[in-house]
Amino acid sequence: MSVTTIRFPVRVGFHACVKQRVHQYFADNRKPKTGDWRLFLKTGIILTWPVLFYLLYIFFATSLLMVLLTVVALAQGFILIGFNMMHDGGHNSYARHKTINWFMGFTLDCIGGSHILWRQKHNILHHTYTNIHAFDSDLHTAGLFRLSPEQPWHPWHRWQHLYAWPAYSLLTLSWVMYGDFRKFFSGHIGHHPLPRQTRVEAGVFFVTKLLYFGYMLLLPAFFHPVLHVLMAFVVMHVFFGFTLSLVFQLAHIVEHTVFPTPEAHTGRMAHEWAVHEVQTTANFAPTNVFARWYLGGLNFQIEHHLFSSICHIHYPAISTIVRQTCDEFAIPYVCYPTVWAAIVDHYRCLKTMGSRSMSPPALVSGTVL
Repeated sequence: MSVTTIRFPVRVGFHACVKQRVHQYFADNRKPKTGDWRLFLKTGIILTWPVLFYLLYIFFATSLLMVLLTVVALAQGFILIGFNMMHDGGHNSYARHKTINWFMGFTLDCIGGSHILWRQKHNILHHTYTNIHAFDSDLHTAGLFRLSPEQPWHPWHRWQHLYAWPAYSLLTLSWVMYGDFRKFFSGHIGHHPLPRQTRVEAGVFFVTKLLYFGYMLLLPAFFHPVLHVLMAFVVMHVFFGFTLSLVFQLAHIVEHTVFPTPEAHTGRMAHEWAVHEVQTTANFAPTNVFARWYLGGLNFQIEHHLFSSICHIHYPAISTIVRQTCDEFAIPYVCYPTVWAAIVDHYRCLKTMGSRSMSPPALVSGTVL
């Protein structure tokens, strides 16, 4: 793609209307847009989980089976931190205070990632340019998958609907062992340059990486055979990576979302940014109470993409407003009733994208329910 800059039309229709209605909801109900006691209680429960199972793993697991069971539970704790604490903190929606948001975002560094790189990759590239080939870094897989009609087709893509599932489990392992270091030293995420990091940020990056490998590999090796520790490390990341990959894929890589392209010479998009976000995003399992709690509101991706500065605990309430406004403006609001329905549709999308003869999906005009 020769386009270097994306330009969304400046309009005052849908975006202005839905934003005014959502803001009015908070004003009428006198609620903060950030977290409240429910989120803080949830945070306490979540933090207890990984600490408990890490201690069980280090000091009480007496067999390989117990080691593997405890690290699978530990992976769930990391997932809960990522979905419910880090994600809101990274978007500055966890609390009103910047320091608290920074600490919540920093929990990603504590579980092996880098919140600085995440903010660039996720907050800027993904949230601004969702499903736009060459701009949304979440579509970039070095040719392993074909996730967009604009991406070149390779013969192995005809089987991506089969090999995707085991490949998803390698996500966080690749981040920890290679991806973050490549981004740091190259100074780029894909073709997009990173802001120059300060010495403090660089120091934090390396120190937290060392601490992570220390408590996940070095310390356990004093209490368990090295081979068991390595197996536990990989198994933990298999569960961690698969869950993160799947949830993010269900939000955008499904048959009823679109992959808009900018004008070839101007980079101009057909719709304003807010309309673009709705068209490229899908919700799933909106009435599933466990999914809401476990996923930190990430099953309400449309609301999250429109209002990422609003804490996830408010998404179920504002989803009614967003959906009604979408209906009024004849904008498709894609919502799958269950997690399984979204998974099936993602499978179909992968299969369609893997077909050499596939054409760009047409924009649907209704709601999936």
